[in-house]
Amino acid sequence: MFKKILIIRLSSMGDIVLTTFLTRILRQAFPDSLIDFILSSPYAEIYKFNKNINNLLIYDKNLSRKQIKEFKSKIIELNNGEKYDLIIDLQNNLRSHFLRNGLSYNIFKTKKYRLAKIAQVYFKKNILKEILPIPIRYLNTLTPLNIKDDGKGLELWLENDFNNNKYDLLRSKSFELNSIAIAPGAYHFTKRWLPEKFVDLIDNIGNLYKPEIKLIGGIADKPICDYIELNCKYKVQNFSNSHSIIETTKIIDACDLLITNDTGVMHLAAARQVPVIAIFGSSVQSFGFIPFRVPYRIVEKQLDCRPCSHIGRAYCPKKHFYCMKNIEPADILSAIDNLINELSS
Repeated sequence: MFKKILIIRLSSMGDIVLTTFLTRILRQAFPDSLIDFILSSPYAEIYKFNKNINNLLIYDKNLSRKQIKEFKSKIIELNNGEKYDLIIDLQNNLRSHFLRNGLSYNIFKTKKYRLAKIAQVYFKKNILKEILPIPIRYLNTLTPLNIKDDGKGLELWLENDFNNNKYDLLRSKSFELNSIAIAPGAYHFTKRWLPEKFVDLIDNIGNLYKPEIKLIGGIADKPICDYIELNCKYKVQNFSNSHSIIETTKIIDACDLLITNDTGVMHLAAARQVPVIAIFGSSVQSFGFIPFRVPYRIVEKQLDCRPCSHIGRAYCPKKHFYCMKNIEPADILSAIDNLINELSS
């Protein structure tokens, strides 16, 4: 039906990992089609080894309008002068509109649920009847094609998966807490649990379970991870300051559990079927950014001021930061215990 398909999702890390559910289903529906993907350069590793995509088209957000036109001309050249039969725009903003314009006459755009976001943030009203995970929202973009959910989760292919030509994660049925990855950072301040509470949590986890603990994060997360490493009584390994999504994913993949703030790292874990404990502050589950089809627990406190933002803020607008300050290490430990009981039964 469609010989050439283009998917657009430019950023950010978590959002792009969440597209991998759709690209697999699309490949199953159109096994012989050419499927290309446009994304921004910092996130190219997410699809580096993914065999559901034919061509990964790397976009630079600093391109001028003239350079974007040249970029689109090169895409047309890549397709021997032909346009795409279908474009699936999962970004659906002005930038993606300008990118897709002229590349196809047939365009499906993801629904942004702007009214629901406004109702949640400004009026604290959840007008959606249920939590609709982002991957399902992406899939609903293809409703006219009657493409069905395959019941599986996300994917982040590593080199071994690529070499074996299959994505088949085999995890032990018996759950043991031997190794834990902890991601204490987040781009926005209101999504970060307090570093001193991570220190307390890690010392308690060490006393209870004696696991190997690995701190993970990007360049911006290094000061937080360094603080935690310096102040913990229990020994931790510090893998922060990472420049590589793939390398961070490998660390998570070797662990039994990820403890993280509400950030893109939790979707890396979900893609590798590593159970997740996620700490939610200014954000809420109804936005759809929850660990997808992996065992998880979300730790949060119900407050009248939540959510204060869809994506997070640089400061607490109420100046008390209760959404994070009221979460105690004991709450995380309870969630871990609850998850262990589930996975061990």
